[in-house]
Amino acid sequence: MKRVALFVLLLCLGVTLVPLLHGKTAPGRKILSYAGRYFVNLSSPDYSSYDREMGMHVAQRIKAHYNVDLDYTAYSAFDLLEIEALLKCKKSEESADSLLKRFQK
Repeated sequence: MKRVALFVLLLCLGVTLVPLLHGKTAPGRKILSYAGRYFVNLSSPDYSSYDREMGMHVAQRIKAHYNVDLDYTAYSAFDLLEIEALLKCKKSEESADSLLKRFQK
């Protein structure tokens, strides 16, 4: 019984402390408010605000992890997610500019 109580205590501490430690990378409340929503089309006002919020979050994450400053208004959120994946998998001799060329509009 003591083991179960200790496990529950450690689990509760972990659940409360982990978000505090990773607060900079956790998505904001605005992004989480879109969880489970479906958008009718790309011109929907909800979709454009979601795309803007998600793009801002992903651009901040790219800046923090890869030190590449991107304007989140110049790319869609899905483009920024793809750029992040490419930066994660790029070779050390590749420059970030060579990866960004394919996303220029």
